Amino acid sequence: MKFNKIFIALLLLIVASSIGIACAEEVSVADHKFTIPDGYNVLNTTDDSVILTQDNDHVIVVIVPEAVKNADDAKSYLEDQGYKFIGEETYDADGKIVQQHNYEKDGYTVMSYVIPAGADQCIVTFTIPAGETAPEGADNPVTTVLNSIS
Repeated sequence: MKFNKIFIALLLLIVASSIGIACAEEVSVADHKFTIPDGYNVLNTTDDSVILTQDNDHVIVVIVPEAVKNADDAKSYLEDQGYKFIGEETYDADGKIVQQHNYEKDGYTVMSYVIPAGADQCIVTFTIPAGETAPEGADNPVTTVLNSIS
């Protein structure tokens, strides 16, 4: 009986440890790393991009395109891809100035965040179904990416 209790306690400890590790998983794009938000998985990676997905309707893409050197370049880059610009704002994310541009495309709202990472400008996009309210602050999974990117 005592062995069963020890075995169950050990099993729970292993499960709890693996959950903690999974929550802090990092991924690399170009020469940068960031933490994967809770509930998201890596769908695809290339040398300059990472696609994270929670489901088919909630997608985060991190891109480090060589041609983008500032927020205006990022805006032109996305508009050239067919995104319709609908608004913008600028704010501080853990000491980094972030420019957020909002777009619509193919029935989705796309929030694009441009953040400096060393000499590069990273574009982080968060896609949700049109009409869905975007999460704010710590509830927004992009916050994890923006605060951890290095």
